[in-house]
Amino acid sequence: MTITIRAITAAVAACTTATALAAATASSASAHQSDDHGHAPRVLNSTVIAPFGMAVSGQDVWYTDGFVGTVNKISRGTSQVVTRGPQSEVAGIDVIRGGRTYAFTSSNDDHSATTLTIRSEGRPDVVADLSGYEASANPDAHATYGVVSGGTYCAPGELDTFFQNAFQLPATYTGQVDSHPYAVTYLGDGSWAVADAGGNDILRVDRHGHVSTIAVLPPQPVTLSASQVATLGAPSCLAGATYNFEPVPTDVERGTDGRLWVTTLPGGPEDPSLGARGSVYTVNPWKHSSKRVATGFLGATNLALGHDGAVYVAELFAGKVTKLKHGRTSTVVSTDRPLSVEVKGGSLYVGTLADITFGPTGPVVNAPGSITRYRL
Repeated sequence: MTITIRAITAAVAACTTATALAAATASSASAHQSDDHGHAPRVLNSTVIAPFGMAVSGQDVWYTDGFVGTVNKISRGTSQVVTRGPQSEVAGIDVIRGGRTYAFTSSNDDHSATTLTIRSEGRPDVVADLSGYEASANPDAHATYGVVSGGTYCAPGELDTFFQNAFQLPATYTGQVDSHPYAVTYLGDGSWAVADAGGNDILRVDRHGHVSTIAVLPPQPVTLSASQVATLGAPSCLAGATYNFEPVPTDVERGTDGRLWVTTLPGGPEDPSLGARGSVYTVNPWKHSSKRVATGFLGATNLALGHDGAVYVAELFAGKVTKLKHGRTSTVVSTDRPLSVEVKGGSLYVGTLADITFGPTGPVVNAPGSITRYRL
């Protein structure tokens, strides 16, 4: 599954993903910011464009700006560029040792070169070749996506012709080679976990840059109704068929017990046309297994873990940050285009995506995004 800066920003107006069945469905967030439970929110940065990832270390707030390919830090009220990625897009960031060690993901435009860079003060950079690992291992090669069952009789080749013409994919296919690292978290043992939205998996990168697979996320099945099939302009025989979308992990965080928490996009339209299907999983890194613990999120692009067991999920297309605790959900912040989220103590940090229009001459930023701190 491919996610790009252009795709995720344009998705606010029209969801576009590589295996989307309906790439032209519309969705936009128009909610207002909350009153921060009686405390005025504090805007820490009002010039960021695409803050895909955040990390808080001490009093410093680190964030990536995927649109310009930088790692940045807000320290003592001032935002500065820490470094630029080896590729044009920078998405995931995590920081340890008070900022003396940090890791970030980067990708080029066609995802033929994707990396995790581990930078430690006084040591040479360690750069893990994630795209090389995907090309050689392709961990989801045995997963089946697309039409897997049901529907009525279709003429031979009818569905393949439709899907090839509409989406450049066969009606049914197995995991393809595609790497798009989107998030990273420290595992506590010198290694790092990476959520690869292209590979549909969670990877481990050790201190030497060696890559292995922690877990492959499961396909996301949807049984298509006749009205959904008609909206797609697909052959009517597709009605009643089950279609396996790709899982698209967008964030990974390590819990205090060592389990990993992961958000996923549903690998298809993000608007409610097929239902709010973003999910939260836990991943057992020792058993290489995953378990879905919640679903029903509209554009789950990031999550954060509170000290009290609460999980905070950024719902980009719903315009809110949702709190998940004991199986129940509630809205803690409503804001346009929430893209990333982090928690530290009693503070919730939310990064919002800029309002961007893509035209024939290139992208136009109508209004920048922001990094804002709320009191919980």
